Amino acid sequence: MRKKLGVALGSGSARGWSHIGVLNALAEAGITVDYIAGTSIGSVVGAVFSIGDIRGFERFVRGIDWKGIVSLIDVTFPGSGLIPGKRLFRMLSEYYRDVKIENLPVPYCAVAADVETGEEVRFTSGRIIDAVRASVSIPGIFTPFRYEGRILVDGGIVNPVPVDIVREMGADVVLAVDLNSCKTASVTPAPVPEPEMKTGEERESRILHMLEEKYKEITGTIKTKIDSIRSREHFLNILEILDNSANIVQRSITENQFKLSRPDLIIEPRLGDFRLLDFDRGDEAIDEGYSLTCLKTDTLKDMLG
Repeated sequence: MRKKLGVALGSGSARGWSHIGVLNALAEAGITVDYIAGTSIGSVVGAVFSIGDIRGFERFVRGIDWKGIVSLIDVTFPGSGLIPGKRLFRMLSEYYRDVKIENLPVPYCAVAADVETGEEVRFTSGRIIDAVRASVSIPGIFTPFRYEGRILVDGGIVNPVPVDIVREMGADVVLAVDLNSCKTASVTPAPVPEPEMKTGEERESRILHMLEEKYKEITGTIKTKIDSIRSREHFLNILEILDNSANIVQRSITENQFKLSRPDLIIEPRLGDFRLLDFDRGDEAIDEGYSLTCLKTDTLKDMLG
């Protein structure tokens, strides 16, 4: 009798596109996924897989460019997060078509965290878009998601790779995809220009210019904000600091959790140079996840009997 396979898809921002490659490799090898759980970006890909349209989603991901990413980002200041995410989740809502988790052909769970109590929150029923919205709300970057009286954020702060969850769902064998094992801090602070000495009208003109730029930053569109900081590198700097800080914490949590609930097989995509918003590098991530998984499908088949 075949053992049941559970797949735990970990958190890791843009590196999460590698989950698509992992799932494609399993499908091509004729390996059935019986249960799937995901945290953060893992919840996004896991939901698409459970719906049954991973190939269609792959085409979408491979076609994303930087302009497309920018069009989905709605920056706010001040607030509880830099990105409200309304545009992004409006797009995902259309994609998930208001499907409910309990109606999915493949049992699915998304992991979030209650920011007030620190509790792990598991979504095993209700709308997929609500589960994903909560699971991907990276603290400090996306605004938290208010759901049934709770304030929810990215599940990566409590369970980055939900191995224990798929075991509890009924999996005999667990394949884990850990996206943070090879991630290293790579932030280079944006250079701060030396202040220039200004006098008279020059100083007044500079102050007015600074005020004008600040006004645009607060009230302008995302395009105006990005233009004002002149480069993608500068724009990403603060996001990368937040992301790398989260990665450090999640690596530690994952190491400890693997000691308590060890997966039977681990895929560790080598995407350490990926940054938070490198979603336009889908080809690289998908191919990496696919190639690594292909090397382990025979071993996995033996485990499953």
